Amino acid sequence: MDTNITVDNQLDNIFGVKHYRVKVIRKKENLFRYIVSVLSYALFIFLMLIGGTLLLYIADIKIRAAKGDYTAPAFNAYVVLSGSMLPTIQIKDVVVTKKIAEERLEIGDIITFISPDPRFGGISVTHRIIEKIYDETEGIYKYRTQGDNNNIADGMPVSNNYILGKVILKVPKLGYIQDILASKGGLIIFVLIPCLAILSYDIMKIFKRLGQKTKLIKE
Repeated sequence: MDTNITVDNQLDNIFGVKHYRVKVIRKKENLFRYIVSVLSYALFIFLMLIGGTLLLYIADIKIRAAKGDYTAPAFNAYVVLSGSMLPTIQIKDVVVTKKIAEERLEIGDIITFISPDPRFGGISVTHRIIEKIYDETEGIYKYRTQGDNNNIADGMPVSNNYILGKVILKVPKLGYIQDILASKGGLIIFVLIPCLAILSYDIMKIFKRLGQKTKLIKE
């Protein structure tokens, strides 16, 4: 906010007190610059969160691998590539899973698991539990699963050692962003360039403020 103070000597009263006319001029903010700044910082924070999450994820895998534990992490994320769970889960949605105890899984839960059917070559599948079976011979639970958009259930029941986790969150269409970032030039265009632009903008602001302070000191 800029303040312009002018003195009018003719307004001196009988007590010799000078009156000041104060005119307050509100500096207009550049709307475009403000929007760009907000979006830039939002993008920066978003990228920092993604980077931090990935670092924690990788660190968790390495720590468990060092201990000889190669099971799925407590939390994980998978891109859905088929329409078997439509309309609940769309193609290219990302599902976040949490590893939980087998006795806590119930009919109606959506789980991600490694298909035990040898015809599918060990691919990961995200389907809904439609039946929970206790195998007394093996002393474990097994689950019959089916895609919401499929007419028949999956061919083989799933035991707990094939289950990667229960779906706790769905992020619509995030898989498309993964495709872009995984493509040639995608990481540079959508991550490195925006980060460099934000950094350059902040450096310019710092130098501008330092120049203004230097000018004020000289005056």
